[in-house]
Amino acid sequence: MSRTGETDAIERNWRAGAIGGLVAGVTMGVVLHGALGLMPTVGALIGSETVAAGWAVHLFNSTVFGTLFVAVFDRPLFDDLRADVGGCLSLGVVHSAVLGVITGGLLLPAALAIEGATSLPIPTLPVPGVTASLEFGAIIAIAHLIYGLVLGRVFAALTLVDGGIGWLPFTPVDR
Repeated sequence: MSRTGETDAIERNWRAGAIGGLVAGVTMGVVLHGALGLMPTVGALIGSETVAAGWAVHLFNSTVFGTLFVAVFDRPLFDDLRADVGGCLSLGVVHSAVLGVITGGLLLPAALAIEGATSLPIPTLPVPGVTASLEFGAIIAIAHLIYGLVLGRVFAALTLVDGGIGWLPFTPVDR
């Protein structure tokens, strides 16, 4: 590949990571806000417990995490996985699982504590009590899974010649 071709590919990957992160952030945000009403809590990270502030913070972070995906996985070690849609989906899921543990288990509670919150508000879904925290955790996990799948799929659609954009219906490339 020529130097110009390499530069174009690098720029394309960074752009795909940012766009993928943004699109994945929208889908994840719909789950988080629709199921748990979490956007005001996310907005509290910048001192504004509003839905609009929560969306702004969430989409900014989602876009940054999409570019982090490229920073981590745009390496020769992952070339085989980035070569087809299924591999991109796998990388997206791994990326979002690690992000879920780091952000949900460390960064979010620390940031809320800095803002003066004494605990992470856990809404009670249909049944208050013990099951509420399990339901909360399950929805957070599902939201991160969705983020990873959408990030991986959009990245594949924007970087692979045969990645298509027919959403998830695809024919995996033989490895």
